[in-house]
Amino acid sequence: MKRVWTILLIAIFLSTCLWPSPPTIAQEAQPIAQVQAVTLDNGLQVLMVPRDGAPVTVVDVWVNVGSINETPEINGISHFFEHMVFKGTEKRPGTIDLEVASMGGRTNASTSFDWTHYYVLVPSEHTEQALDLMADITQNATFPEAEIAREKEVVLRELDQRSDDPEQFISFTLYQEFFQQHPYGLSLIGSAESLGRLTRDDFLRFMRQYYVPNNMVLVLVGDFDPEKTLTTVKAKFGGMKRQELPTLQVTPEPPRAEKVVKEIRRDVSQGYLVFGWPAPSIRQPQDVYAMDVLLAILSYGRGSRFYKRIFKELELVTDIQANFFTQKDPSIFSVYAAFPYENRALVEEAILAELGRVLDGELSEAELERAKTVLLAEYALSNETNAGLASTLGFYAIVAGDYRFALSYPDGVRRLTVRDVVEVARKYIDLNRYLEIVLVPEQAQPTKPQPIAEGVTLDNGLKIILREDHTSDVVAIQAFVGTGTRVESAEQAGIATLTQRLLLRGTQTRSEEEIFEEIENLGAMLGQGVLADMAHLYLVATENTWERALPIFLDVLLHPAFAEDELARLKDQTLNEIRAEADQNFNVIYDNFQRALYGDHGYGHPSLGTAESVQALTRDDVVRFYRQHYVPNNMVIAAVGDFNASRLLALLKARLSDLPRAPELPAAPPLQVQLAESREVVAEKESNLVWMMVGFPGPAVGSPDYPAMKVLNAIVGGDASSRLYSILRDRQGLAYSTGSFFPSRRADSHLATYVIVLPENAERAREGILQILEDIKEHGVTAEELARAQSSIVGNYLIDHETAERRAWYLGWYEMLGVGAEMDEKYPQLVRQVTSEDVQRVAKKYLQTYIVSLLGPRSGQ
Repeated sequence: MKRVWTILLIAIFLSTCLWPSPPTIAQEAQPIAQVQAVTLDNGLQVLMVPRDGAPVTVVDVWVNVGSINETPEINGISHFFEHMVFKGTEKRPGTIDLEVASMGGRTNASTSFDWTHYYVLVPSEHTEQALDLMADITQNATFPEAEIAREKEVVLRELDQRSDDPEQFISFTLYQEFFQQHPYGLSLIGSAESLGRLTRDDFLRFMRQYYVPNNMVLVLVGDFDPEKTLTTVKAKFGGMKRQELPTLQVTPEPPRAEKVVKEIRRDVSQGYLVFGWPAPSIRQPQDVYAMDVLLAILSYGRGSRFYKRIFKELELVTDIQANFFTQKDPSIFSVYAAFPYENRALVEEAILAELGRVLDGELSEAELERAKTVLLAEYALSNETNAGLASTLGFYAIVAGDYRFALSYPDGVRRLTVRDVVEVARKYIDLNRYLEIVLVPEQAQPTKPQPIAEGVTLDNGLKIILREDHTSDVVAIQAFVGTGTRVESAEQAGIATLTQRLLLRGTQTRSEEEIFEEIENLGAMLGQGVLADMAHLYLVATENTWERALPIFLDVLLHPAFAEDELARLKDQTLNEIRAEADQNFNVIYDNFQRALYGDHGYGHPSLGTAESVQALTRDDVVRFYRQHYVPNNMVIAAVGDFNASRLLALLKARLSDLPRAPELPAAPPLQVQLAESREVVAEKESNLVWMMVGFPGPAVGSPDYPAMKVLNAIVGGDASSRLYSILRDRQGLAYSTGSFFPSRRADSHLATYVIVLPENAERAREGILQILEDIKEHGVTAEELARAQSSIVGNYLIDHETAERRAWYLGWYEMLGVGAEMDEKYPQLVRQVTSEDVQRVAKKYLQTYIVSLLGPRSGQ
């Protein structure tokens, strides 16, 4: 179940609860960062946070413009503008993506109702170059006519793609229906009509009006010298001229007078709904605090009301969450749910009943304190990365008008009382006046309403890898078990996921509710996952709480109850998820591809299993699977963070040394992929677009070919500088989404390319993919492509090591894959040692026969 519902394009870095607005700076506030703030003579606000840790820096430019500044005639220009600034300047004619890749960095942008922002994240040695790049694109974008015409089609395909996703479609619809007069009701992407009217003069005029220094905030967070960096900022941005800004006049949305239910029939396999009520603006900070805490009470974690009552006890939904995105003007408080459609009336009733309990004053001090703890822990964790902290500061600087609001937010939350939360709920939520959007399945019948860590291996075979890291107060512990789909039979497909999920449903001494009440009262997080070669259980806590959370973590791992009633509930929920997977087009083509490539081997199974296999699983099957695989000589524990390694090792040994070693581990089925000839698998579905995957066999992670295949993947489709992107998307305009991936597998893996295109472009796209690959096989790759791919892989690898959770992940993951934790340190070096000849060699070796997996419109559509 997701923790936060992402609304439209507005929650890239932080969950919605992280952007409210405290009114003043409380003296007792504990700042999330020491910010050096400077305002240049031209009005540009510069926020700098020098930070030890990973040697990376984020340069983040926030512009005080979004869809709120648009009219129906130019609707979508803010988002379209965001696309176009990357199309080149006089200094960088179409080379921006290549330059970022050459630095080993990553860049992106986001447009929302009140703001637009652009960031580039690079190894810190490239900070000055990154500043030059960001200054250039925000001041000197040229908006070539040919690129505008080509990008219009790309943006329209983006609109089509979002329409295909039920969750995104219902979120767009909520805003457009809720705001009938206020510009928040305009589409962030625009429409075919408004986009078709935009010209180069419109973009130049928009840039002159809004992309001016007194309407912008520049945020830098990372490993840089502030004095030297400020000198560079003044040189790059100081020449911009202050301008008078256009007057913003908006029509406030009138109060909602009645209940409105809007039903939309769609080609979906389950029901989706969202309720919407008015919510506070950032100018009402006390209300925002209380609304955030209300969200945590309702839907944050397994101790929340929605999870305990509607998801777990009543088993009515596959997903449910409350949401509120803080904006300059009054926003929306919403409740979203996905569910088997036959449950619709019960879901609606249950949601309104839970809200009614709050309105009736049924809220305890214990619930309030738990919600505060969870909320503030999430707030702290979100600022662990440089990009996360930059986003927090930039958001507040634009929306609240003062970045310092971020510093006092925790104290504003801590001061709340039960009465405060109940009163804000009563102020905004009226159970007789709301907007409800429901997606109804077409066939539904009407219903009622870093350096390598040192490690040890215990006598029983358990491997423990520990790394102290005192750059933050976060502690992450990962326990890996050698299961995954690889060890499953076709008859028991899904048992690895079912077993792993049941760990969190109760132990022999704790119920699920007790597990998560204890964990969340500590401000910690507990979760699990399953991959093709392993399952993992993780704990993220702080330096002050990890030792109290560790016994709970080990209890979950070692003493699961596997209660019959929990198994029955989880099986039913899994069956609902399997049905819901049919709505996720990318998952459909990927599952079909893997099934075609691997056949009955576990790699060919969907991670959830099939309806038939899951239905047949019994408690005896699960217990037997657990006893066979969850043994010390089939496990790795990796920990990274602010702990004393000797202390943690002693605690782990005390609990784990006596676990009996399994005399023999179950052998995973052998695998050697031999694809005799190319073939095609097709799924038909009502869709605006064709989703296509072309995939090939690939080497295992332990193969000498592995690093070269990683580089080949980056060149083919790894990012915006790749051949698929530059040729099929930018040059030919065939597809909005392109890419490729090469997963790391213990046994034979695969290289998969994909595109999302209009039906009439499908055959050209397929031929284009094959021609790109054939060209590499025949002519190899250029030295520039090789260097750029290597920098991109290594740069992104370093960036992905910012959090303790990810650093612990890599250590245990590599160990479990059989290549050793030392691979974490060796991998960048192995990538840099790859030659152009290596890339061409693996292309010739592996890119021979292939499988094409398609999903597209039904025949005759």
